[in-house]
Amino acid sequence: MRQKSLKLNMVLNAIKGLMSIIFPLITFPYVSKVLGAKNLGRYNFSNSIISYLVLLAGLGISTYAIREGARIRAEKKEFERFTSEMLSINIWSTAGSYLIFIILLICVPKFRDYRMLLVIFSLQIVFKTIGIEWIYSIYEDYAYITIRSIAFQIISLVLLFIFVKDKDDTCIYALITVISTVGSNLLNFIHGRKYCKISIVKDPNWKKHIKPILILFAMSATVVVYVSSDITILGFLCDDFTVGIYSVSTKVYTIVKTVLSSVLIVSVPRLSALLGEDKKNAFWETSNDIYRIMITVVVPAIVGIIILRKEIVLVLSTNEFITATSSLALLCVALFFCMGAWFWGQCILIPTKKEDIVFRVTVVCALVNIILNFIMIPLWKENAAAITTIIAEGISFLWCGIEGKKIVNTVGIWKHYIKVIIGCLPIIAIGLIVHKFELPFLTNICIIIPSSVILYFASEVLMRNESVIDIGRSIKRKIQK
Repeated sequence: MRQKSLKLNMVLNAIKGLMSIIFPLITFPYVSKVLGAKNLGRYNFSNSIISYLVLLAGLGISTYAIREGARIRAEKKEFERFTSEMLSINIWSTAGSYLIFIILLICVPKFRDYRMLLVIFSLQIVFKTIGIEWIYSIYEDYAYITIRSIAFQIISLVLLFIFVKDKDDTCIYALITVISTVGSNLLNFIHGRKYCKISIVKDPNWKKHIKPILILFAMSATVVVYVSSDITILGFLCDDFTVGIYSVSTKVYTIVKTVLSSVLIVSVPRLSALLGEDKKNAFWETSNDIYRIMITVVVPAIVGIIILRKEIVLVLSTNEFITATSSLALLCVALFFCMGAWFWGQCILIPTKKEDIVFRVTVVCALVNIILNFIMIPLWKENAAAITTIIAEGISFLWCGIEGKKIVNTVGIWKHYIKVIIGCLPIIAIGLIVHKFELPFLTNICIIIPSSVILYFASEVLMRNESVIDIGRSIKRKIQK
């Protein structure tokens, strides 16, 4: 198999992650105006219920399949057997998820008014299973994933503006949302034959696979609780206004984290494949390369958000939410620790089969976050929620980093940090200068972002930041082809 450019895959997956955020930002103002608060609430409530069932149906199969499948992707027969076992286990978990769904529909009175929406959204469960997107990650086919994803997002956007016209179109809107997922996953299943033949097997070797799958699932479920606890506890201990303020901050935090993590996630199959081929030196070199890329992207992103925090809040909301700037700045600090922990956990410890360590770290940090939230939120409200996130993510970063450095040593990383920090100085300078003129917030954004990007990358090229230079070369080669 021809080796694909890891840096180009990072760019492609970042584009995919960015587009998955941009499209909802385009549609949200239109949908909220047409459907109204009540119907939009019905839509979001129904979708949230199904999201837990999708998580249950998926177990930890995707992460496990990428890690183990990448090790044996060169062995065709062994790989076909493995993928068939993964699909078979996933079918069983999907059946279990649907059984729970039927019981909930029958036994929970509140769901009766949401039945049609819940049934529509439930299509995501089965099509997520047959979508087998993990195969494309194993073979690092991120060009296909990105193009397919954007194509169906555009189709959904067109359908939305054509068919969703008034408050009675809530179910139509839900169906259009689901079409994007269903269409993508159907194409995945058909196109997946390019890589291997998949069939259902009677004995998918439960004994071998089920323990690591359940550990990874438990870790995913804990992360969901971990991420949701801040807003949940704020809702219990404070008023709706405080929750609304923090929701703006967390929205930005989640958007940036999604895009940045999409840059890292493409490296997992490559690292697992190198371990499977017993290429330890290549694993070490690639890991260092990925860590440098992460620092190159994450640090300026954090600096830029802190400088533009007021403008970002005003873009997403109104002056009523302007106090969200303080919690947003604090969450930017948490973002640094979060991405560092993500690298050591997902890129180093999980490919080396240390998922039990990652699970323990996740559980401890979740407990710390929840306990500190109950202690600190009554005192400092939304800022306390952001501070507890910094503490929890900091613990995760240090713990995973200590364990990860037993496997990979990040040589010369401080020199790289210095280059990136120096490159961020022009961003800070531009922000301070532009803000002195007290221009409209949209004008500030239009001036600060382009000029900061240009000056940052220019300075990194001048300082010979290899991560920036290599990404530029990869994009250039792809364009020339």
